[in-house]
Amino acid sequence: MEKIVITDNFLAKEEFDALRDMIMGESFPWFFNTMVVSKEEEKQSTSPGQLVHIIYANHAPQSPFYEAPMFIPLLQQLNMAVLFRIKLNLRLRLPEPFYSEFHSDIAYLDKAIAVNSITSIFYINTNNGYTEFEDGMKVKSIANRLVTFPLITKHRGVTQTDEQARCVINFNYLKMKA
Repeated sequence: MEKIVITDNFLAKEEFDALRDMIMGESFPWFFNTMVVSKEEEKQSTSPGQLVHIIYANHAPQSPFYEAPMFIPLLQQLNMAVLFRIKLNLRLRLPEPFYSEFHSDIAYLDKAIAVNSITSIFYINTNNGYTEFEDGMKVKSIANRLVTFPLITKHRGVTQTDEQARCVINFNYLKMKA
């Protein structure tokens, strides 16, 4: 994969609604991270932090939501051969957009594996935040949208100023060969 692919209406409406309602519900657990991308943000006191929920990491599920019926259609449709990480990010509204650092996910991967790996970002809600790529391309946060690109592609999240929250799910994986 050498390009950025955007897929709108990735899940069927009823599957998406069930997933969104679970993640944005009152009983879904979120955990505060003081940084968004790197410790540098934290040291410079520039990071507003974010809420996260790790679903899968270190070769194993980290959350009971990994096997939740609402989550399974999303996992099946991504067609993953090897899964590295699934992480939910929730950013709260700010008066001005916060631009995280450009980065590529999972820096610890061996380069030979990383160049063949994929990042997918699944947008849970619509807002005026977006994902920006180093080349200037911007992908708007639109509910039920999936953007997929090579894992080594540098990108950053930009917070919203209109909605109370911006929620995405990040997937890092090797895709099954067609």
